[in-house]
Amino acid sequence: MSPGLLAVWNGIATEDEAGFNAWYDGEHVPERLALPGFLAARRYRSDVAAHRYCALYDTESPLALTSPAYLERLANPTPATRAVMGKFRDMHRAACSIDFDVGPPDSPGQALVIAELGDTGATGISAERAASIAAQRRLRVRLARPDGALTGAPNPEQRLRGAPDVLPSSFLLIEGAGADACAQAAAELAPDAPQMRFTLLYARSKDGG
Repeated sequence: MSPGLLAVWNGIATEDEAGFNAWYDGEHVPERLALPGFLAARRYRSDVAAHRYCALYDTESPLALTSPAYLERLANPTPATRAVMGKFRDMHRAACSIDFDVGPPDSPGQALVIAELGDTGATGISAERAASIAAQRRLRVRLARPDGALTGAPNPEQRLRGAPDVLPSSFLLIEGAGADACAQAAAELAPDAPQMRFTLLYARSKDGG
């Protein structure tokens, strides 16, 4: 089975950012990394208010996102989670399988570009072409395919957000040292795909690295 990924991106009001970040860093990421099958987490920030923050969780397989331990956490949000979740805006959330992962995976790039491909956009992107572009530009390129069934029905944690989460279409994740190189690679692979640019806040692994 392919590796899994949980991807979320959302907005947050300026006056709520301090509490949002304190909760994410002090409770939410450590809680998720303690779950079976969760391997690493990365958090990003954008200058665009609509999707100010992004979090990516790498998992051993997509099935980690349906484990009893993970579902138990979703069903029993902590008091801090209850306080923060209602402040999320325009929440996009996807439990994904990874169609391909090319380029150096060992260290996170400081820049991330997400290019959402639409309903059929993923069909024309080959791993070979992505690997060639990744090698030329020293980038990591992944193709993530959201699964509506894995992402799941509304749960107590989701209902705290006040509006249904948006399930994105398939998307490219392109990481590297600079945003321009990531954006250029995205444009080569998917010329018509809208892009979101993020800067890495931090990366953490299950072993604390």
